[in-house]
Amino acid sequence: MSNLNKSRMEILKRKARRKELINELSSLVTVSEESFMDAETNDLFCKGLFSKLEKVSDKKKIGDTNYKENRKLSIELLSELINSINFPVNQGRLFFFTEYDLEAVELNIDEIFDNLEDLSIKSGFLIGSGDFVLVGDDLDFGLCIERTEYYYEFSMWGLAKI
Repeated sequence: MSNLNKSRMEILKRKARRKELINELSSLVTVSEESFMDAETNDLFCKGLFSKLEKVSDKKKIGDTNYKENRKLSIELLSELINSINFPVNQGRLFFFTEYDLEAVELNIDEIFDNLEDLSIKSGFLIGSGDFVLVGDDLDFGLCIERTEYYYEFSMWGLAKI
């Protein structure tokens, strides 16, 4: 198969995986194909996020090696934060860690927190296959809970507490 055909095949596969994700999420939040970036932009956005996270110095440790407890503590922290944070916009990009891709999906922030636990499962966070990442389109704000080997790390930037 030529490189062009392989590339087309990958694009079609990713499009099919995105449709599957839309179907999974549509009972929880407002989501469509427009909620996704094109594949190349998405990949660059993810790289930008990881670069940003390396530079965030004010990280708070959550829990220890008990991952089930860490997940519970993380959801409690996020649930408490929603009532004390003023988001600058209504939309944010929630990251979904799928088997093949990392997708930054634009969703309504209120809908995210109204369905926090279900979306944390779908995103991979509560099943241990991904971090919790919610950021602005320009990475100007973010909430992130990263899994490390021995504990979780919480970081937040660009958001004002009420």
